[in-house]
Amino acid sequence: MPKSGLYDNHVHCDFSIDAVGSVDEYCEAALAFGLDGLTFTTHYDTNPNARYNYTLIRVAGDDLPASIESFAAYANTVLAARKRFAGRGLEVRLGVEFGWYEGAEAKLRELVDAFPLDYVLGGIHEIDGYNFAGRRGFEACFERLTVDQLMSSIANQMIDCARTGLVDTIAHLDYHRKYGLEFYGSELIAAQNRVWPEVFAALRDTDTALEINTSGWRRGFSDPFPTFEIVRAARDAGVRIAHLGSDAHAPDQVGDSFARARPYLSEVSTSDPRPTR
Repeated sequence: MPKSGLYDNHVHCDFSIDAVGSVDEYCEAALAFGLDGLTFTTHYDTNPNARYNYTLIRVAGDDLPASIESFAAYANTVLAARKRFAGRGLEVRLGVEFGWYEGAEAKLRELVDAFPLDYVLGGIHEIDGYNFAGRRGFEACFERLTVDQLMSSIANQMIDCARTGLVDTIAHLDYHRKYGLEFYGSELIAAQNRVWPEVFAALRDTDTALEINTSGWRRGFSDPFPTFEIVRAARDAGVRIAHLGSDAHAPDQVGDSFARARPYLSEVSTSDPRPTR
């Protein structure tokens, strides 16, 4: 299959407890799709106050606490795949989606110092240990907060995460839309628009990028995460829109909806499709 010139820079394999499929299966899917490269970004969640038991990494079928030791099994598997697939024309890169929470910087720094990571995504999924990104937990999170309190907390987390200087990209900027529109309705859009200027300024000043995360289409929305309206506003504010990512949680989702994203690739402000630290 002809090469696409594209990398999928946000995929989860079965080291993420909410994903299926081995590293090799994702690599084979990327080759079948015609990608030039694939960046694995397994979840790494370490909040000791998490309300649900998602601070885990799956190793050889066992769910283990997220730690340097359990992450090493993932890293070694990805790095071994890099060697095996290089001769077949696929660049395999080692990344992580780090689940940010208040006070997480030490854990993030420990991880970045321990491994030769090519790419670090900062994922904002929770507030005070309540995960708003999952069907099981979003109501418990949202019912505690007004819409402005929600967006203020999310914005502050994004700003704090970016200011560590340890993340390359904030993942799926408006991921709160996944269940937030269902809960808050249109008030969510007005509330998020009030916080974007401060968020964009922090991202610009720290050279922290945004991704175009195509899973929004897979979840039935008319746009990716973030919406193209937000992408353009961020770009106009000086924020880099750096990479495409499918947020695949199964091999058949690799490169998902990239064809739909093609008309908008001019928004991606880098000539290099690969994350580079």
